[in-house]
Amino acid sequence: MFNQDSLHKAHKKRIKIALSNPDIESYEKQKEEEEDFYRDSNSLAAGGIGFQPTEKKLDCMVNDLLDAADRRAKFSRRRAEIVEADVDYINDRNKHFNKKIERAFGDYTKVIKENLERGTAL
Repeated sequence: MFNQDSLHKAHKKRIKIALSNPDIESYEKQKEEEEDFYRDSNSLAAGGIGFQPTEKKLDCMVNDLLDAADRRAKFSRRRAEIVEADVDYINDRNKHFNKKIERAFGDYTKVIKENLERGTAL
């Protein structure tokens, strides 16, 4: 389920590693060097460079993103096949289409389908 609570929990899990070891020294150093470190909307330097993370932190973030991409690539849920089910399709795309049609019109065409299977249709 992708509701707000599950998305928030997933976000907290993703940033847990990034926030586990903050680089306070480089932050303090950049804060001392830059005179307009805390900008507001009236500042002429709004949209400027600001805080720059270290190469170590950037590498950590890239590794986390690559790991997440690998996990997504490995994840595949195989649907269960019912062996005894009637085969009324010629390929997977037609199988999916037939399921949608059955879901929409199955109640209305039930009698006609039974007559066709028995051979008593007109």
